[in-house]
Amino acid sequence: MRNCKKILLLLTLAAAHCDNARMARAAYDDVGVGARVTGLGGAFTAMADDVYSVYYNPAGLGTLDRPMLGTTYSRLHMGLSDDSSLQNSFLAFAAPIKHGRHGAWGTAFNYFTLDSLYSETSLYGSYGRRLFADQLPNGFYAGASLKMLRRSLSGTDVADNAVSNTGARLGTPDPVLQNASKTNLDMDLGFLYRIRPRLSAGLMVQHLTEPNIAFASNDTDALGRNVKLGLAWQTGWTSIAGEFDLLKAPNGSTDKVGTLAFEKWLPTLVHGSFGVRSSVGVGSREFRQLTAGLSYRIHRLQFDYGFTLPIGTIQDTFGTHRMGLSMRFGRPRGTEPQMAEAILENLRDLADVNSPEFRAQSEELALYKRTAQVEFLRQARVDTGEGRFAEAREKLSQALGLNPKDLRLQASLERMSLAAEVFPEVQGFRTDPAQAALYEGVMDFLAGREKDAVRKLTYAASLNPADERYERLLQTAERKAGITRELPTAAAATAPTMGREKAVGASMALMEVALRESDYAKVVKLADEVLELDPQSVLAYKRKATALYAGKKYEEALRALRAGYKFERDAEERKRLKAYVDALVSLIERKSREKEEPAAAALPKPEARPSGVSPVEVQRLYEAGVDLYAQGRLSEAANMFQRILTMDPKNASAQRALRRVQAEILTGGSQ
Repeated sequence: MRNCKKILLLLTLAAAHCDNARMARAAYDDVGVGARVTGLGGAFTAMADDVYSVYYNPAGLGTLDRPMLGTTYSRLHMGLSDDSSLQNSFLAFAAPIKHGRHGAWGTAFNYFTLDSLYSETSLYGSYGRRLFADQLPNGFYAGASLKMLRRSLSGTDVADNAVSNTGARLGTPDPVLQNASKTNLDMDLGFLYRIRPRLSAGLMVQHLTEPNIAFASNDTDALGRNVKLGLAWQTGWTSIAGEFDLLKAPNGSTDKVGTLAFEKWLPTLVHGSFGVRSSVGVGSREFRQLTAGLSYRIHRLQFDYGFTLPIGTIQDTFGTHRMGLSMRFGRPRGTEPQMAEAILENLRDLADVNSPEFRAQSEELALYKRTAQVEFLRQARVDTGEGRFAEAREKLSQALGLNPKDLRLQASLERMSLAAEVFPEVQGFRTDPAQAALYEGVMDFLAGREKDAVRKLTYAASLNPADERYERLLQTAERKAGITRELPTAAAATAPTMGREKAVGASMALMEVALRESDYAKVVKLADEVLELDPQSVLAYKRKATALYAGKKYEEALRALRAGYKFERDAEERKRLKAYVDALVSLIERKSREKEEPAAAALPKPEARPSGVSPVEVQRLYEAGVDLYAQGRLSEAANMFQRILTMDPKNASAQRALRRVQAEILTGGSQ
């Protein structure tokens, strides 16, 4: 190989002029992108867990839990004897749609250049999402990338002075290569299947449409289709990936390349995480390759370096070097690395017992452990709210691993496991009445309200009589509560009002979901639908009052409460409703007085916080209020948050918590 530039130009010329252009094609070779993936030797088809999925397997976009930006700059085959400068730049962004419920989209720009002589540009529009969630609970994802490809030649003496078939100069411009450029549309297709929570398989079909990339309109140069198969085993901090690629060679044959890659993250308690990776690849035509890579990740920012060294093919090169930077935005909703494993890694490096360093490390470790548990519980709440019960079970399990003696957490995990075993995930609960009733039934079961759970699950089962999973979950709830559901009589089952009752039940189920998600306008709309069919529905009046109260429409909320009180037959509930009515009347009167006395209300109020009250004390009271709320002791929780506001009237967290508790009290929650 005398001169890399000349070789590339000759290959391009051959592609434009040979009878069998496919034999000599060198355009759009898969040189890869991403510094992290370079360190893995490109064995990323079955991992596909970040923004670079746009390039390597668009199905992986469906696994993203938050927006992500990635960029990489590469110098390919540095140190060539002709000083050729082969460069590649890549920029990509991907984001979930509706927190991933509708998949994720991605876009990317890829630019390859040889000095100023030759360039290739690729624009990507990608989409990936999860499919068959009920049938394949671990996760099956599919995705596609639509690409616009453009390559061009410029500034070459061959374009200005054409070469004949014998190699002689013709003294005239080449009609094909004079300012040659070609634009094509192309597509990639990918699949990702999580066989088990840690084991995944991937399939990627690159250049699915095999576009004709020849410069000349009367020529043919089909871009060969590549197929990549991968298998990966991933834990929180360790990944092992294998890949087998079938790549179209320049001579029209199929090259076979196998790669084995390893990645390890080394977490620290306060200094971020360090990553190391390497791979070895072998294949057709004496292909041999070694790669290595390093990463540093702190918070949402990650820096990557990747190095590739060909063995026995390209000589006299310092290898390919890539530098990458990626950034995640927002808080995660999905699976994060196992923090318990990070703690075990750090335990190995603890100082001697009883030394000052050991005490400092122990305190740091305890703080890290508590932070990890709080984060897992937060993620579990998010997953539960989205109906991802199997994922929530995993988070609760990891949280319990950090504090195995937590009895409340044990009980929560037990209930979550029972629900997730039958329904790993519930999707369309925001729009489908049956799914809404199922979702609300599971939520009541998780909260220990078994009677309400049985009632709602019974209704959900009535809408899905052929699905035996409803019956299984119903029986689980009955055993847990020690009760038996009330079966309808034969007369009731054939009553002409059954259609109306189901319509009422459908709106009620959707209304409960809307209330849980604080969509108060939808709550009012659905409550009105229920009341049109059943004007004496006390629960609909109470839910409507809650939504109106949250929207500060106090007089309308009062009218709804009074209507509900009118139709309530239970003596205890009537007492509660009467108390809520009296409280709301007092609130309305106070608001009215404030309007009548604007001058007095506008006067600056003295600082209410007593001297000597520390932020630590305020935080302690807030956590106590949260604990009371979690136990269902709503009145005591409200009093606790009110105490905080007496000390710190501007405490936004306490204000929001107090409003939430007061709203739940209006719904008739436990005291």
